[in-house]
Amino acid sequence: MGRWRGIATAFTIAASLVTGSITVGTTPVIEAASDTTRLVPLEPCRLADTRSGDGISTISGRRMTIRLGHCGIPDDATAIVATTTVIFPQSRGYLVGYPAGTAEPNSATLNWTAGRTWGNSTTITVGDDRSIEFYKSDGFGTGNVTVDVTAAFVPAAEATAGRFVPLPAGRRLLDTRSTATPAAGDVTTVPIPDGIPADATALAVTLTATDTTGRGFFTLYPSGGERPEASALNTDGVGQFRSATTIVPVGELGFDIYQSIGADVIVDMTGWFTGESATSSADGLFVPLAPTRLRDTRPEASPIHPGGSIEIPIDHDAAAVALSMTMADPDTRGYITAHAARTERSETASGYGFPFENTAQFALTAVSGTGLSVFSANGTELTVDLLGWFTGTPAPETTDSPAPNPVPRQQVLAIGDSSMAGVDRTFANGALQGADFTFLARSCRRLVRESCNGREGPIPPPTAYQTLSGVGYKQFDALVMMTGYNDIMPGFSSDVPQIVALARAKGIRRIVWLTMAREFRTDKGGPGAYQVYQFHNDVIRANAAAHDFMYAIEWSSIVRQVPWWTYSDGIHLDRPGGYGAADLISRSVAHVTGQPCPQPERPGGTTDGVCPDPGTRPPIDVRTLYGI
Repeated sequence: MGRWRGIATAFTIAASLVTGSITVGTTPVIEAASDTTRLVPLEPCRLADTRSGDGISTISGRRMTIRLGHCGIPDDATAIVATTTVIFPQSRGYLVGYPAGTAEPNSATLNWTAGRTWGNSTTITVGDDRSIEFYKSDGFGTGNVTVDVTAAFVPAAEATAGRFVPLPAGRRLLDTRSTATPAAGDVTTVPIPDGIPADATALAVTLTATDTTGRGFFTLYPSGGERPEASALNTDGVGQFRSATTIVPVGELGFDIYQSIGADVIVDMTGWFTGESATSSADGLFVPLAPTRLRDTRPEASPIHPGGSIEIPIDHDAAAVALSMTMADPDTRGYITAHAARTERSETASGYGFPFENTAQFALTAVSGTGLSVFSANGTELTVDLLGWFTGTPAPETTDSPAPNPVPRQQVLAIGDSSMAGVDRTFANGALQGADFTFLARSCRRLVRESCNGREGPIPPPTAYQTLSGVGYKQFDALVMMTGYNDIMPGFSSDVPQIVALARAKGIRRIVWLTMAREFRTDKGGPGAYQVYQFHNDVIRANAAAHDFMYAIEWSSIVRQVPWWTYSDGIHLDRPGGYGAADLISRSVAHVTGQPCPQPERPGGTTDGVCPDPGTRPPIDVRTLYGI
């Protein structure tokens, strides 16, 4: 998969593989990178540009250092607000910004696919020699990068101006879809909204462009001022839907949106920064951090399901947090909304995701005493990185219960050879429970190479690859494979990844692959078969270890403990084995999708909590449980 870095510098989702995760329900130990700070708005300014080399101290391989000696950044700044943009990258990758002189964090500020110009904002803590550093996964010779700065944070124990006031629920300020679509070159003014003091210094906003007319950019700056050379959002095609969150400085008239292309624009606000008329206080001050991973759903049993939410505890008495959230390879276009946990969710969006892309989104979001809640409209895997927090009183909770993340009824495709076909032959299909199964088992089926002649007739059955090719996109949520007994060692290691890739292309979120039953049965069939299936199992396990969405379920271990489940060849199922395989398949699906077991392990038992991995449990007494 490559290294999937997680949600950008605030909410990190990167290229393909995430390194480092946190157990659900726990809170990481977080240490502040500096003391409290207040915001100082800056005229939006291009801090660095690899096309010209401007602003760059050094570039060495995959790392770039920028010294903060221009753009009006105060000498005592401890963090900045910046928008990073990658321009025409040649490969999929990620970029992470962090304090110079520190180790590269497990995070990402920005994610992209090949050929796509993409940007995202973040906060970056200042490091050694008043510098910040960037790591680019594919090196700085494979796509240009610009860095634009809009604000800085300077030390303050209390302050009048520059304190963040979060809104518990987002507020929509502009939506041109209901008025008139701005044309290329237009400037749209967004006034300071009602209820916000006229001397507010900046707003935290999410800008969304819809139905774009081509490649272009959007710039936000104080209304009435000169348009700077900077961008908050970029597009690179017709009909696109892009969004970005940032902190935009405002003037007396609010702020302006310049757009180089025609497109509808939407602006949502999550909070504002005080002006000099505010009372001096220690509330709303920012404590910047090096990016810290809070949550990664990819190794968990469940993503955020369509219409579902997850809760993330925050280990501080904070009023709000700065985050980087990354939607990882969602199946369809959709959006997420971050808000204070156990409070009413607004209809605004914190960010949008796109099919089979990793999309990082910066967010400034109010939190409650419980922490943060993230809602997904159409479902997604998600990483969340903490960039810092704002002091103050958490938002009051309006309910005692967390928002639900219900698991939809799972549609499961099971592809097997004669080993799985034993479920049919022993009439054990009734033990396939807890999901809707499409059960396709044919003897002599192979993975990719032409199948052999089986007991069903003289015509070889379709291969697993051909069978999977014939299903519709998103027709199935999970795939169960009990196939490979007819495949020889040469090619197996390349055939399994082909099945995995095709399943993902079909929108299948979870893959369960049962290991070969004869790995330990050297008494049946001789050492040759033992070596082949041991090799097969090594390949299956290696692929499962490389992908968070794939699971190797140890059927080999189960069958070794109950040899009476199979005939003398150690592979094909007798009646208890048919029920045992069906029961294990059902429990495996429940396990990987975060659901309770469809049956207790024994009559009268319970099915509380997430079903454990059945390959690590003692074999089920199927005779007693199913009355056979």
